[in-house]
Amino acid sequence: GAAVLFCAMVGMEAAAQPAPPRQGEMADSVVSRLVAWRARTDQPVTLSALTAFDWDSFSVIRTPAGMAMANCNREGFLPCDKDLQPSADTLIQVLRFDRAGQSVYQERIMAASANFADPLPAAVPRSQATLVSCDGDQGQRLWCLQSKRPGRQIPPALRGLDGG
Repeated sequence: GAAVLFCAMVGMEAAAQPAPPRQGEMADSVVSRLVAWRARTDQPVTLSALTAFDWDSFSVIRTPAGMAMANCNREGFLPCDKDLQPSADTLIQVLRFDRAGQSVYQERIMAASANFADPLPAAVPRSQATLVSCDGDQGQRLWCLQSKRPGRQIPPALRGLDGG
């Protein structure tokens, strides 16, 4: 657990001039917060509740994994699990937050339980950034945007009754 959360923080890529967190603000990984939320509940979550910085919209993009982390397996610091060390050309998801058209925060998604379903969210306004769990093609739990259209959401009490 702690290694995965720390690994998510190590995989963090901040903007060129990130604003330092102010007293009492959340300073850790947004991806680790998504993983922790899913571990606690299957209820929808607004991304603004998991972030401590100012942003207008968020997107999830795919990009090559690039260089592996250098400090894995040193004194039990980080595991070198192959899921945490994908090959450089493996496409991974990156969570990106923008303000006034500029990136203010981005973070690699290295935990499967924090992955987003296709189509990946693109330039979703903060006011519409409510996430719900949804099932992927192989039955894995993914994040999806909550639909605003009436009749499209399955009430939580009825989820799972279809045998899924």
